[in-house]
Amino acid sequence: MRAVLLAMECPKDDLAGNLRRHLDEIAYAEFVQADLLVCPEFSLTGGVDPAAEPTRAITLEHEAVRTLVAATASVAVVFGLAESGGPFIAQVVAAGLEVVAIQRKRYLGEGEEGYAIGTTTATVDVAGRRCGIVICAEAGQPWTWDACAEAGADVILCCSAPGLSGRRTDEAGWRAGLSWWESCGLADARHHARGLGLPVLMSTQAGSTADEDFPGLAAAIDANGHVLDRTVDWRPGRLVVDL
Repeated sequence: MRAVLLAMECPKDDLAGNLRRHLDEIAYAEFVQADLLVCPEFSLTGGVDPAAEPTRAITLEHEAVRTLVAATASVAVVFGLAESGGPFIAQVVAAGLEVVAIQRKRYLGEGEEGYAIGTTTATVDVAGRRCGIVICAEAGQPWTWDACAEAGADVILCCSAPGLSGRRTDEAGWRAGLSWWESCGLADARHHARGLGLPVLMSTQAGSTADEDFPGLAAAIDANGHVLDRTVDWRPGRLVVDL
């Protein structure tokens, strides 16, 4: 399986722009003949406070979702959104011009109390591999990783949007934010890859939004917990990896 992993900017009030970025990345994934494109948590809608801005959560029938799904003829895409109805924090998997799986976040982080909690563990088959999904704060909960493995996953996708505490105003601040995420999200992914004997592919939001900043980081971790490849810093970027 060849995968493209993104450290991606996902503004909070630019659904059309976020859709364009997804379509551009799908085109790139097709160009490099990838089987899978992995985007961060909230990649399509940007982060949403469901109490303050409930209309920014969208359904799977929304035109932006339909347009994105219509671009998946030759590559599977994992993308994040605030899904109305629960509302849920969801990673949607689209392939072959249809939605084939939805992972709704099963453990909520700080500030996400307005969301409903997902109760099921989804997997999806891509190019001979079975992928499970862990979403941001779930990475700190061993049972979410175990649930993916128990559902038959032989690869786990870790999709995150960890908002940093305080704004980043200089390079030192950005480096500190990345260092925190390396010691938290990356460390969790390496630990569980090693413990389960499964590779982990990471995708994280990067850059600044209207009210918070994100540390970036796309990484591929092997089944021994070793980092095979990663983006170099906190900036937006992508990796192409083969498993």
